Amino acid sequence: MSTVCLIPIKKLETAKSRLSSHFSNNSRREIFMYMLRRTIETVNESTFKECWLLSSDPEIEIFAKETGNRVFPDCAEGLNSTLKHYISKVFVSGYNAMYLAPDLPLIDQNSLLQMLEVFDKNSQIVIVPDLDKKGINSIIWRKNNFLGPYLGFNSYQRHIQQAKNLNKSITIFETPQLQTDLDTIDQFNNLPDSIRSKLLSLG
Repeated sequence: MSTVCLIPIKKLETAKSRLSSHFSNNSRREIFMYMLRRTIETVNESTFKECWLLSSDPEIEIFAKETGNRVFPDCAEGLNSTLKHYISKVFVSGYNAMYLAPDLPLIDQNSLLQMLEVFDKNSQIVIVPDLDKKGINSIIWRKNNFLGPYLGFNSYQRHIQQAKNLNKSITIFETPQLQTDLDTIDQFNNLPDSIRSKLLSLG
């Protein structure tokens, strides 16, 4: 069964606000758009049925047309409500659903393929935590097998606990290419030199 990838995107005017002490508004925007483009291009080159961008930002609508992806408005109730709505839409369409964070500076096609291979081995839910194992950078749900989503503060442990409470089987998949995200200056400083140089050149 094919999988549809869902990538929720916040308003670009607030992108990477936690980097504001070191980067201007324009630089943060360019850094985010570079990571988003890299993420979407990697997804588009992989074996997903489709990639849906979830955003009400007019610039993202234009961007989606440029990359050949579908875009849907987010829900007023917030990120988790938006994801749950479109996961249900994917299930109704007859596919598995995947959430993927938009800001993964090291993402590559091989890491996505490895995650899909793990999922295909009869896993019902596959979760990729961030490097600190506090947040979540990706989840794949098999059709009609809901868990959450509970993105936000301490989301990794919330999913683990809820899976236990609901007696649901989950698989944890770890690889730096999917676990590395960029929200803080410390995370920026820990990136490979080549990636840091590229991001610094964007502003």
